[in-house]
Amino acid sequence: MCQPPTDDVARNMLGPVVPDDIVLGKLQLVPSVRPLRIYEVPIPGGKTLHLVLPPISMWRPLRAEQGMLSSEATTVRWIRETLARETATTEQKASSFSSVTRDITTSLLPLLPTLLRHGRETHLPNSSFAVYKPANGTPLSLLSSEPTPTVRREIDCQLGALFRHLNTLTSPTGRFGPLAAVIDTSSGPGTPQPAGSRAKTPRLPQVLTESGLSATGGAGTWSVAFHSMMEGVLRDGEDMAVVISYPTIRRHFRRLGYLLDDVTTARLVIVEGAGRGNVLVGDLGEQKEDTEKEKEVGDDGKESGKNKGKATDEKVTGEGEDDKEKGETDMTQKGDTQSQQSLKLTGLRDWSSAIFGDPLLASVFSDPHQPLPSSAFLEGFNGEKLESGADSQHTKLPYPLNPTVIENADTAWIRLLFYQVYHTVTRIVSEFYRPRQDSSTRELEARKKLNEVLAKLAEVPDNTKKRQQRPSGEMSPAKRLRGAEDE
Repeated sequence: MCQPPTDDVARNMLGPVVPDDIVLGKLQLVPSVRPLRIYEVPIPGGKTLHLVLPPISMWRPLRAEQGMLSSEATTVRWIRETLARETATTEQKASSFSSVTRDITTSLLPLLPTLLRHGRETHLPNSSFAVYKPANGTPLSLLSSEPTPTVRREIDCQLGALFRHLNTLTSPTGRFGPLAAVIDTSSGPGTPQPAGSRAKTPRLPQVLTESGLSATGGAGTWSVAFHSMMEGVLRDGEDMAVVISYPTIRRHFRRLGYLLDDVTTARLVIVEGAGRGNVLVGDLGEQKEDTEKEKEVGDDGKESGKNKGKATDEKVTGEGEDDKEKGETDMTQKGDTQSQQSLKLTGLRDWSSAIFGDPLLASVFSDPHQPLPSSAFLEGFNGEKLESGADSQHTKLPYPLNPTVIENADTAWIRLLFYQVYHTVTRIVSEFYRPRQDSSTRELEARKKLNEVLAKLAEVPDNTKKRQQRPSGEMSPAKRLRGAEDE
């Protein structure tokens, strides 16, 4: 059903990343729960690259899912460049935060893939692509057996720490919204970027710019940014005539949406980062070995290769063609051989759901279809073991959260209800856009959750907090969406 690109097409996409005299192995489709197509490209020396392509043409995306490939490329590049820049700055100033920044950088870099090339194959339709040196590992969902409770607890703690470290990174402009909208998108498709330049990505599809977030570089407040995201998925549902309580949802936002402005720091959040199909685990020894080799493919957060043609490139060299079959290991078989005692978090499969906003929007916190975050995850996220008694009862949150990361905990539980509405509506609408065998069951479960959350929102009084006026110049996303479509 899904044919891999031909050798000639793959070679053109890889470009100068792999020299012409290097023999490529057979491309293998990497198992993934995300819609992006990921192909493993074996190269000599036992190394592999990942060639990432858009979803198949029959896969119908929601508004928020448009431009996933470009969003992921922008995210990975921006994180690496930001870590490199902040590390250099703190070392020059010799500030008291140098050790903290260094620890965060040391923790994050091994878990990030390295973007080697990002561009567009001009001879094929819908042919944007990205080439990565991937983070090694197997998704939790593909392991042959469940990790032991001790190992799973350790992985959860590491995952929580990863989310906390990512949340320390903030919007470079102070604005809120999808990362690809906030980061400069002024360059056209495939425009080469100088080495070490500010991260840029091809223009996003027109459907994304309708909300105004891309055109304006995000929103000045979190309430406007989230309202735009919520309106996007509501309009997706209306376009397919999905029956949902649209007036009720919009009425609750008019009543209480101003509470989202308690979030004043636009933090980096990988919304879908904690899913079992997205969390990569692997042998600790392999992770250390991979970290030592990373310099061969550029590990300093800069695009070290020369820019040629219509993409940003880095060059990989390989030796020992007799070892090329080492890169052809099937991901499922690889999971079967993992040592339970040495499994560690090695990265994330997909980084495309990045936003600048409230960390509580991450599905691990606010998707009602997922279990509550484990105590080990919370310990890693909070950076310490917080008492679960008085704090969580006072804030009405179901679990204690570090107040240095989660702003205004007193009203955070109301924000959490809005995020639960967002995730649940997304789940309902997705079943209409991409029906599957058990869609009816999934839809009914989601509708039940939605009714429960809306009932809780109905109990929140209007005067929870003094209402603030929308900043001048910020148009209602609902009006902006409709206005753009009428043009």
